[in-house]
Amino acid sequence: MYMKPLSRKSWATIIIFGLIGQIAWAIENNEFNLFLFNYIGGTTTDIARMVAWSAGVATITTLVMGTISDRLKHRKLFLCAGYILWGLSVMAFAWISRDNVSKFVSAEKAVSAAALLVIIMDCIMTFFGSTANDASFNSWVTESTDETNRTKVEGVLNAFPLLSMLIVVGASNIIIEQTGWPVYFIAVGILVIMCGIAGLFFVEETETVQAENEPFLSSLAYGFRPSVIRQNPLFYTALAALCLYNTATQIFMPYLFIYLNKTLGFDTMTYSLVMAIVVLSASVFAIVLGGKVDLMGRRKMLYLSTAVYSAGLLLAGIVKSPVLFTIIGSVMMGGFVMISIILMSTIRDHTPLEHVGMFQGIRLLAYVLIPMIIGPNIGDLIIHMSDAGTYINEYGETVSLPVAGVFFAAAAACLLIMIPGRKLFSEDPSANH
Repeated sequence: MYMKPLSRKSWATIIIFGLIGQIAWAIENNEFNLFLFNYIGGTTTDIARMVAWSAGVATITTLVMGTISDRLKHRKLFLCAGYILWGLSVMAFAWISRDNVSKFVSAEKAVSAAALLVIIMDCIMTFFGSTANDASFNSWVTESTDETNRTKVEGVLNAFPLLSMLIVVGASNIIIEQTGWPVYFIAVGILVIMCGIAGLFFVEETETVQAENEPFLSSLAYGFRPSVIRQNPLFYTALAALCLYNTATQIFMPYLFIYLNKTLGFDTMTYSLVMAIVVLSASVFAIVLGGKVDLMGRRKMLYLSTAVYSAGLLLAGIVKSPVLFTIIGSVMMGGFVMISIILMSTIRDHTPLEHVGMFQGIRLLAYVLIPMIIGPNIGDLIIHMSDAGTYINEYGETVSLPVAGVFFAAAAACLLIMIPGRKLFSEDPSANH
């Protein structure tokens, strides 16, 4: 099968902007909670509020800024300038501390004021990050690739969230211990800024197609119209499959590390090693097999990957030893990344070209916001219904132990992918070869 080659500059953009963007997101997801709680003195309520507000801002920003970038037709400018501003917003956290805030409010209010400032700054940072990465970078990728090379590109892109998690978890604690939070944020901010500046010299502008003379609010609401949904059934069917896939993942993923550490009793070194091997294995799966999906047929690969992911989840809830969990986890996450590659590339194939940026917001709504609301709550309900015991978390609270049931529920939910998946590829003959 013919695969249209991408230029070196295109691959440089995909690799550099893709990886550094995921590192920045991994820092927000993994380190900001600790910064708010340990350094600022915030509460778990503050953390929950920050996560919820950030998710909402990300979705709205991607929808709005994606629509604006569609209209102005300057993906490169939005991408590079967005990364520069994203980096500056990360650096701003270096100046947030109780001592600095206490210069403007009373000592009694310093902690709560500093916590609120962190939440507000996280939303600002998310605005720039979503503008740069979710709206601009993802639109650029869609417009720079075609049906012949998207699965290969998605294979590389799907390895980055896993690799960035390893990089952040492995390096952050060492850097923070040695230099402190302010230096850490400045260093990360500079990295993101340098990415944006460098991109000005090698990112290639794409051809952006925009419906002519359409009012802004009309463009913004375009993807929610029933008529548009009827006109683009494959896009929305793939989106439904993606939503089910990530909802199933969010049933167990927030509790995975705690399950290994507290429920199975793996010490920190053991579960870190287990997850490192699992993540690296899944990354290899993504990079090596991503480009071969179309050769084997997306429908067959979706069926196989869903079966592997579901079976892996089922077995992950049964095995107890580090060695067995490493083996099962590697297979399970192999299925995980392959489903993502298939669905993400299919969504790109069927994204209406005249509203590419706006549709990134629709994608984020289905891929992030809805699954993050539904999935963890299902997992939490299962955990509380099981009454398997409690432990003291890192915030000093007594909470319930995660149980194997979250894996079993995720395995069952994963199979629901086949409902839209079957319809998707039965109506898309090009994916069935």
